[in-house]
Amino acid sequence: MIGGSMKSLFKSGVRDLKNKFTDRDEDDEFATPLGLRIGAAVDIDTLPLRIHADDLHVELPDETILIVAQGYIELGDATYVHRYYAADDKMIQVLTVAGVEDEHVEEITLYVPYKSYYPGTEGEWAQWTSRGGKLGASTFRLEDGAEYTRVWFDTTDGYADPVEFTEAVYEDQDSDEHRNSSQKTMLYGRNLEEGKKNEYLLITVDSYDGEKTVELMVGVDLEFPMLKVI
Repeated sequence: MIGGSMKSLFKSGVRDLKNKFTDRDEDDEFATPLGLRIGAAVDIDTLPLRIHADDLHVELPDETILIVAQGYIELGDATYVHRYYAADDKMIQVLTVAGVEDEHVEEITLYVPYKSYYPGTEGEWAQWTSRGGKLGASTFRLEDGAEYTRVWFDTTDGYADPVEFTEAVYEDQDSDEHRNSSQKTMLYGRNLEEGKKNEYLLITVDSYDGEKTVELMVGVDLEFPMLKVI
C-alpha cells in the first residue's frame, strides 16, 4: 500500500502538531472512526471539488469506493493516522487526535496514485534519498510542469529530512495478522486559489514485502458531509 502521513502536519507543520496532543488511557478500545472499515462502501460527493477539476491531477472518483484494506500509523500521544484502501490503491486518510471516535477526527483526505518509480541502482536511489535529493527538496515539479512546494518544514530553507514511520496494514478485520510498511515521506502542495492548498503531492519511499519503490500520490481535502459510508 502506498500513502503518507498526518494532515495536521500538512497544514500546520511538524513543529506544531505536538502542541495538540493529549494523553490517552492505554486501556481505551482502539476504534475506527466514521464507520470506515474493511468491507465498507464509500460514496464521495465530489461536487465541491469539481470547480477545479480541470486543473487537478487527482482523478475524482465517480463510483463507490470499496474498502479492501486498512492501515494504522501510531504517532504517540493518542494520535493516529487511519488509512482505508480500495483495490486500486485509492486511499481515504483520517487523522484523529486525543481519541479515535468521530469527534476526534481532525482531517480527512482523499489520495489517489499518480506515478511509481523503480530506481535500479544506488545512483538512481541517491537522486531520491540522499541528503539534498528529490525527497525533501523545497519544491517538486511534475513532468507536465506543475510545481508543488514543501508543506512540512515549510520554514526550513532548502532541503529537509523526510518523515519516517511504519504503517501496519490489515486485510482482514477479524484478524490481528498484518504486514508492516516502512516509509520515508514528504508532503508538498500547490494553490489553485489564493491562500489555500487545494492539491497535495505525497512522495513516499515505501519498503513493503521486500520491495522498495518511490510512490507519488495526489490528494485533496474532504469534509465529513461529503462522505456516505455504508
